[in-house]
Amino acid sequence: MERFERNHDVPGGGHARSSGGCYHLSFRSGSRASGSCASAAHDYITRSDEYDDPERDAAIYVESDHMPSWAEDEPRLYWDSADLYERANGRLYVSADFALPRDLNADDQIELARSFAHELTDQEQLPYTLAIHEGLDSTGSEHNPHAHLMISERQNDGIDRERTQWFRRASSAHPERGGAAKSRTFHGRDWMEHARERWADLTNQMLKAHGREERVDHRSYERQGVDRDPGRHYGPAAAHMVARGIDHDRLEEAVARVDRQDLIQAIDRDLERLEDSGRSGARGAMGHDDEELEPRRDRDRDGPGRDEDSYPGR
Repeated sequence: MERFERNHDVPGGGHARSSGGCYHLSFRSGSRASGSCASAAHDYITRSDEYDDPERDAAIYVESDHMPSWAEDEPRLYWDSADLYERANGRLYVSADFALPRDLNADDQIELARSFAHELTDQEQLPYTLAIHEGLDSTGSEHNPHAHLMISERQNDGIDRERTQWFRRASSAHPERGGAAKSRTFHGRDWMEHARERWADLTNQMLKAHGREERVDHRSYERQGVDRDPGRHYGPAAAHMVARGIDHDRLEEAVARVDRQDLIQAIDRDLERLEDSGRSGARGAMGHDDEELEPRRDRDRDGPGRDEDSYPGR
């Protein structure tokens, strides 16, 4: 396993404008047919190569695991090889993007993200790259910690294969002669529901272990049986009252909810610009045409309880 420790030189000072109970998790797939590029996606989430830019939100932690021997010390080689050798109609990777609780410190956020990565990959030994972004804006004030996880569906069964062989079609009769078999795990709504629920469980366990009262729920408000109307925008005056410590639960909830929506909209705009630039170039990082594993539905304006999640990070 290749791992880079947390970057302690990243500027601090980010402030969480809402509680740690905000749930976001989305899955997408990158396929060769849609023009996706695994190596570009790797560079984007790890902030390497052309994305090594101090103006971008830094990757404070990166690790890769379950890699074949030829990529253990150079995970990017794995994703570059997927671009080169994966079959024309093959899926290059599955990506998961998820928000991390703001009220946990960075080390606990890393532990939580790593736990989820291993939950999704350990059983079939699927190669992956995980990157955690602190979520600070250019002023160092916006705090939106989140993780990006790229997963290969090629199972590492321990057979030593060269990279040209790794991505060939698998042979059940003679595994050593064929490529690494592909997992069929990442398909269907049942798997999606289980993964979303499992992320909520892991998050709540971590919050409880650290004495936090916040909890997350992967279900929509409707599925939870919660009758909640969209929040009203009370404006800067109300936010100022809350900041001064005035005890007004309704105002605090409304301001937090509006802040979350503003943040989500800003993230969506950033991703749209990234996708546009990917379509205009020879390689697209997280291309707009990537197949989504779950059809996109209208977003619940109520925030963290909505059924469909936007990307949590930039």
